Amino acid sequence: MENTQKFSGKSEHYEQSRPAYATEFITWLADTLELDANTPVADFGAGTGKLTRQLLELGLPVYAVEPNPDMREKMIALLNGYANFHPIAAPAENSGLAEKSVKLITAASAFHWFDTHAFRAECQRILWQDGWVCLVWNRRQLDNQINQGFRDIFSRYCPNFSGFSFEQQKTTQAINNFFKDAPLVKHFDNPVRYDLSGFVGRALSASYALVASDVGYAEFVGDLETLFHQHASDGFILMPHQSVAYLGKV
Repeated sequence: MENTQKFSGKSEHYEQSRPAYATEFITWLADTLELDANTPVADFGAGTGKLTRQLLELGLPVYAVEPNPDMREKMIALLNGYANFHPIAAPAENSGLAEKSVKLITAASAFHWFDTHAFRAECQRILWQDGWVCLVWNRRQLDNQINQGFRDIFSRYCPNFSGFSFEQQKTTQAINNFFKDAPLVKHFDNPVRYDLSGFVGRALSASYALVASDVGYAEFVGDLETLFHQHASDGFILMPHQSVAYLGKV
């Protein structure tokens, strides 16, 4: 399956259960780059618009580039009321945006899906001369029993699971090779509070998660529910995450 199709049918779980990015990250990015209403941004692999919305709320014009129809249609339904929202049906490697048209490019929990060489060339093509790229992920804190349990369940049931994206050496190497010089790296605490539905939905939003037609789906969901009840307090669970950002030039 092509990377652009791996989230087909998952937009509802993705929107309902994936966290936004840390408020402190958004403030830091805006202050560091002096972003304002005259700063055009391209958000690549925008998905259902998690980061796109946060950028729009700063008053920025945002070109949200998303190739998957299911994810893009959900994003449009949610964000079409923003005057500066410009959805684009295109892959990250060939956005169709004009040359030298944006100051900032973002990719939120998406860079690991791109052809990084082609994406870098596209960034160089559309960025202003003094433009920046920010790659960001919401990373699970793996010294936590809940997140360890999540990983164990994925490992047992999901054949396509080979570790969370940020655990994989190829992602680290790709980030290191992507920027012209060593990027600025920042960490921001971003814990996520889930009820049972949100907790299970977070798992089902993963590209490698089983779907209802897969063998073992009921057992997969059952083990997720058991994990939730083992750690929940008053019907909720708090999962440690950090928004981790890489800011640099290409």
